[in-house]
Amino acid sequence: MKALVVEDNINLANSIAATLSEAAFSIDVAEDGRKALHMLEQGGYDLLVLDLGLPELDGISLLRQLRHQQNTIPVLIISARDSLDQRIHGLEVGADDYLCKPFSLEEVTARARALVRRAKHFGGETLQCGRLEFLPDAMELRLDGKPLLLHRRELEVMEYLLINQNRLVNKDQIIDRLSTADESVSYAAVETYISRIRKKIGYDFGLKTVRGLGYYLDSKGYDSKGYESKDAKGPAHE
Repeated sequence: MKALVVEDNINLANSIAATLSEAAFSIDVAEDGRKALHMLEQGGYDLLVLDLGLPELDGISLLRQLRHQQNTIPVLIISARDSLDQRIHGLEVGADDYLCKPFSLEEVTARARALVRRAKHFGGETLQCGRLEFLPDAMELRLDGKPLLLHRRELEVMEYLLINQNRLVNKDQIIDRLSTADESVSYAAVETYISRIRKKIGYDFGLKTVRGLGYYLDSKGYDSKGYESKDAKGPAHE
């Protein structure tokens, strides 16, 4: 999951970013509205955490432009503007939730997760592929009900593949999903993550490499025991 935190108080922005990072979000931070709008236009974010009192372009104007562009990213407003009229106005302009300062960082995390779940339409439910289960809230992958030890990046790759199972996912899409403004991901890193995932989940599962194109998680090509079905059909793969 990838979020953009837009807050001109750098200490608060860093605190929110650190808390969301612990909850398995990849975080970018912007300190003014125009920079944030440019970053959002590049795409790839699952959530926007937005302050209203921003330099260059205020939060309400930024939100209006996003919705005018048909950008449906979930938006959590965090603001010291705590009157009822101001909260209603923020929601009417297009925010999905509104949190007044001061707030607890734990509440930011809870609301952020809820907004992303709602947007992804799986409401926190387990993602499943054969004997593999992924728990979005806990960021945990299980095999036959037992947790597997995957690092954060490997979990993020696996979550993305499970969300897109039975569809081809290329390396650029994975890189866009994982990269932040402060941390880029290379093609070699993606290949390493895929290799490690295969070793940890077992080679019998349907994680395929499609030559020159990307990866394909086949939910239909394997029976309940995890072995390849003879009649499995999918893209040509290695």
